[in-house]
Amino acid sequence: MRYFFFFFVMLTLLFSCNQEAKDINLDEEIGTSDFIKAFKPVELPVQFKQDYFEKKESDSNYIKSSVVSKFIPDSIFKNELGKTKDAKFYRKGSYAAEETGEIYLFLTAEKKEKRYAYVICFDKDEMFKTGMLLSEKSSNPTVTYDGSLDKRLTITKLKNSSIGNGKAYYNKSVYVYNTEGVFTLILTESNEPVVEKEVFNPIDTLPMTQALSGNYAQDKKNFVAIRDGGKNGKLLFFINVDKYGKSCTGSLRGDITQVKPKVFQYNKADDHCILEFTFSSSGLQVKELEACGNHRSVRCSFDGRFSKQRKKNKK
Repeated sequence: MRYFFFFFVMLTLLFSCNQEAKDINLDEEIGTSDFIKAFKPVELPVQFKQDYFEKKESDSNYIKSSVVSKFIPDSIFKNELGKTKDAKFYRKGSYAAEETGEIYLFLTAEKKEKRYAYVICFDKDEMFKTGMLLSEKSSNPTVTYDGSLDKRLTITKLKNSSIGNGKAYYNKSVYVYNTEGVFTLILTESNEPVVEKEVFNPIDTLPMTQALSGNYAQDKKNFVAIRDGGKNGKLLFFINVDKYGKSCTGSLRGDITQVKPKVFQYNKADDHCILEFTFSSSGLQVKELEACGNHRSVRCSFDGRFSKQRKKNKK
């Protein structure tokens, strides 16, 4: 019996050794499961406050940028880091949701004097779904950024700032992960002064020689720009909505394809959103055929009628 017990213990130890996490920086044959296991499980809440960015990162948590790029699209980091080749990444932990099964990874990135914290989400099948900037080191002494994931799986991003008169301002955004595989904005709060800004139309200068091309609007903030497409039956569009005191905002740019006379659709393979554009002599009607929550606020819609604007005569 004693020998049997000894044999059982040895088998258990051997099996455990074989199950050890791979070194993701050295082993070239790592899979998504190996990558996720390299992040140590942590308890919620997870917070990244400004004082965190004053600490030196541990080399034991370092991940090569080439490894990160294998499992997380560079587009997640593009706005802050540009090219990720020269960035340094560090593992900060993981959390698996008990009921829904999605996996949250936390990592930080450094590039020169800049430092950022991100939350990345994989589904229960370990497929990458989405990611977002959680917090960052502020270069402005009057501004701080905080980010967290709490026990209700709610992501909160908070910006605090002050100005010369000593008044404090804040801007809070709250998100949740949804079944569409995106982080959805569910709440915004702010006491910052409202500064009206003109909406930038990224396709404004493109040609509009085709019959349906032009600008369709409800007002200055709610409009659809239609421009010539590269082929017959194709058009370019940009839609912007901004209603109800900023509680309904969103924008989307892309190609639309003709499906019926004067009816076009936006239907992109890697996007859950489907929009239908129906043109008439008086204007344009837009309808969401499938929810576009990854492009606008949760209590919002791109649905609406837009009147065609007269083209400005060239002088």
